[in-house]
This record gives sequence, structure tokens and C-alpha cells, in this order.
Amino acid sequence: MKNIILPIVTAVMLLFSGMLHTANAQNPLSFGLKGGINISNFSGSDFDYDARTGVMVGAVAAISLPALPIGIETGLFYSQKGAEASEEGITGAIKVDYIEVPVLAKINLGPPGPIQPHLMVGPYVGFNINAESEISGNGLAISGDISDDTNSTEFGGIAALGIDFNLGLTKLNAQLRYSYGFTSVFETDFDDGEKNAALSITVGIMF
Repeated sequence: MKNIILPIVTAVMLLFSGMLHTANAQNPLSFGLKGGINISNFSGSDFDYDARTGVMVGAVAAISLPALPIGIETGLFYSQKGAEASEEGITGAIKVDYIEVPVLAKINLGPPGPIQPHLMVGPYVGFNINAESEISGNGLAISGDISDDTNSTEFGGIAALGIDFNLGLTKLNAQLRYSYGFTSVFETDFDDGEKNAALSITVGIMF
């Protein structure tokens, strides 16, 4: 997995550099940090899973198009996903952690001002860096690595609604986003149709 992540990080850095070159020529560019919580679950399975709460944190780069209320945002995020379940005193959890790279179109709503609502939509790719299962109950606690049973790469889509607070040289933002994986979480032999679905609540700062 490390052999996969390194080229992806390099590609994102090259993308940031390309955006910076374009921004220096004609467009405003900003960098920042964003973090919050994921409320994730599995969609598409006949089994009734419960939600898992995790974290999402990362670095972002955004570029605005001149004279238009639209832009592009990308980044590199650590995102905890998965699901939980409980039955007859037994609780279990499937925890799958990803490095995610989204490429989102940003549409500003209304005229520019100190408070600017926006929409975002676009695809993402996620790279599975850790997968484990936990089962506890009746005095027992068992955990194990299930990386070999899960897909190493996930493709999905994101839709988000947020607000920017323009503070001059910096910009604060709050966002509610929904992400859905088009790729099954598990390998074919273990696949019951589970796909990641997550509601994320984030705050961030841009410079």
C-alpha cells in the first residue's frame, strides 16, 4: 500500500504546483486545512448496520476562476469510515481508513460578501490504508486485520453544502458533505454489496 500512496501524494503535489503556476499567471489560489467528523455506514447490504463515527482531516488547495462564481478544490484527506453492529449483547465494528483525494467543482451562491454560501460536487478516489474488525461481548474481545478482505481502492462521489466566512486575508468555512462509494468495500469473496456512505461535518481555514 505504501507503494501506491507515494505516487498519489506526488501527483497531488504536482497538481498543487500546476494550480499555483496558473494562479500566479491569472487566478487567485488558496491553501488551507480542513477537519471534522465522519458519520459513516454501509449502504447496499441486506444486513442492518449501525453508523460509525470517525474523523476526517486534511490539506486543501482551491482555485477560483476569474469573473465567474465557480472554482475547483482538491486535497489530501485521512478519512475514517466503516460501520458497527450489535445483537444479543454482542457488538462489532468494521473500521476502514482511507487516504482520499477529491476533485470538486465549487459553485458560489449569491453575490460575493462576508458570508458566502456554496455548493460542491465531484468525484474522489480513496486508498485503503487500514482495515480491521472488532467483536466484543460476553467477556470476550476479538480484533483482527481484514485488509486482505477489503478493496484497496475506492471510487466515489461527493456533494456538499457550505458557508465561507471572508475575513480579509483568511477565510473560515463550515461544510456538510455527503460521500458515497461506487466501489464495494469488500473483495468479491466477502462482498455482500456493502458500499461506504458517509455524512461529514467539517470546519476549515483557507489562506
